[in-house]
Amino acid sequence: MNTKKVILYGLHILKNHFLTTIIFIAFMYLYFSLFRGTISQLISGIVISILYLYGNFSSGRYHAKKRDALPLSAATLSIIISTIPSIVFAYLASINVSLNDKGLLKTHWLNVVYRLWNSPFIGIFSYADEVAKNMHSKSPIVISYWIVAAFLPVASFLGYAIGILEAKGKVKLPEYSLLPKKKGQNKKQGKTGKSY
Repeated sequence: MNTKKVILYGLHILKNHFLTTIIFIAFMYLYFSLFRGTISQLISGIVISILYLYGNFSSGRYHAKKRDALPLSAATLSIIISTIPSIVFAYLASINVSLNDKGLLKTHWLNVVYRLWNSPFIGIFSYADEVAKNMHSKSPIVISYWIVAAFLPVASFLGYAIGILEAKGKVKLPEYSLLPKKKGQNKKQGKTGKSY
């Protein structure tokens, strides 16, 4: 049963990442219309990265506080499972990054796949491209790939660990919600006046 739960939680993290990617790709045209400058792309990229980090942190925290939550060791295994695609893409993309004589990044399909897979960080990648052009080195791009690959496991692990501590009453963090809370529905009453 624990093995099944470990796999399911890993797939849940992957599903959240995939849905985030799809949503962001839908707004990518608007993104590039609004943020054209290198610095503005970096600032917007940092903001989106923080939102992504908080989303994974909150998800891990929520699942850790559930009644049938996995122990931290099992959850860590789930997080590792969910990170495998990002690690594989980061490695393949990193060894295929190259610059031409003018210092411009060659668009290799593995780099495209990796950037689409981590589309919330497109502002970070854009800034790394500009730095790489100026330095005539691919190092800034490779570094950005591996930093981005660490976002999902680190955020998920921290969220889960803190969620476990909260469930045990050792830590209490404030709850933040961007959406208004729903009001409780009134119970229906019969002719006797008793709720059912």
